[in-house]
Amino acid sequence: MANSLHLHYNDSVFINCPFDAAYIPIIRALVFTIYRCGFLPITALLEDNGLENRLAKIEKYIESCKYGIHDISRIEVSDNGLPRFNMPFELGIFFGAKRFGNKMQKEKNALIFDSERYRYQQFISDLNGVDIKAHNNNPSIAIRKVADWLSTNSKRTSVPGYKIIVSEYAAFEKGLPQITETFGLDLNDIPFNTYCLIVEEAIKVKLQS
Repeated sequence: MANSLHLHYNDSVFINCPFDAAYIPIIRALVFTIYRCGFLPITALLEDNGLENRLAKIEKYIESCKYGIHDISRIEVSDNGLPRFNMPFELGIFFGAKRFGNKMQKEKNALIFDSERYRYQQFISDLNGVDIKAHNNNPSIAIRKVADWLSTNSKRTSVPGYKIIVSEYAAFEKGLPQITETFGLDLNDIPFNTYCLIVEEAIKVKLQS
């Protein structure tokens, strides 16, 4: 698997984000946008192997991706009064790979999201001076930021304008309940790999029509 991923280094986008129910609208929009721009979304949900250490898996995926989207917006404390640090931790690994890695790793490029602009300065001041983007918990804004970022940094003329993607995603979302019902899936709990396959097929059909 790792060797296969390395073949797609320049096309792969590591997504480091929350996977809770409240974040579903954003991550689904991210996945659709990445595919529509001609790239491959990679997350820790890609494989479910009880024999593989989670951190080792994340390190493997980060190593395999030139691009990374890191959402550090989840700073709320849980029921036990503690916040979650997985997202900033994985962002740190991504930074480390770029700083200390080989020539290929030094080409890494990241888009860092928070829910509000400048809010991150209150809880992770080491990122002061880094260009953090705000998605305002709005999928359409997230789509625009990702599409613009991939277009600018990949310099690929095949990346469509964000308005096209927003429109196509709205149509895709409208038809998603029927798709999930047809395949006996829960609309609010679609396995990540299954969702990716649905998106890939929908985009393929759209581009061929």
